[in-house]
Amino acid sequence: MSETVDTRGTRAKLIDVAERLFAEFGVESVSLRTVGIEAGQRNNSAAQYHFGSKDGLITAIIEVRSADVDARRARLVAALRASAAPPTVPQLIDLLVVPLVETITASGERTWYLRFLANVMDHPMLDAPWRPRSDGADAAGPPDPPGLRYMHRELRRLLPGLPDAEFERRLRWQGMTAFRLLADYERQRATTDAAPPAEQVVADLNAMLTALLQAPHPAA
Repeated sequence: MSETVDTRGTRAKLIDVAERLFAEFGVESVSLRTVGIEAGQRNNSAAQYHFGSKDGLITAIIEVRSADVDARRARLVAALRASAAPPTVPQLIDLLVVPLVETITASGERTWYLRFLANVMDHPMLDAPWRPRSDGADAAGPPDPPGLRYMHRELRRLLPGLPDAEFERRLRWQGMTAFRLLADYERQRATTDAAPPAEQVVADLNAMLTALLQAPHPAA
């Protein structure tokens, strides 16, 4: 029993430290050995032992951190489904933005997750973390979040005039914009007292992403 608890504690410590280091210095600049040393492990190969590789560690961080995000997103989806009115584009964008902003503000403590995601979003082993996977359950990375599948499907229904390639491009830009800007907001909250309130960040980002998705297209 104690061995299992110790193992879980070690994994959690390695995940916390790796998330911070990847957020601060980038994925390529941080080795598994460095993660083990910074986590206070006497065995410098501890991260490799627990996660197998840097890709495995990245996936573990996302799986742990995304659990609350996916649960919150599922509750927002349930509220939209329960409404008599169909969802609007801004409401669907909130499915992406609101749970992410809450990871920064909910605990009142310093966070690293959005900066971590911004640094790993272009990692070759990882599908874009803001959208559902299109290549099936065997793809690398964490499971396909159902809340994002719902967002993707409903946005496609609301924007029928966009060609598929244009819709996919705008969806990608939406995610890239959200992650980069929220990473900057997370950094701002950690380093200054001048960060705007979360409600303003959500409203401003939503307005920006709504304009991006609904911008006229010649094919329409």
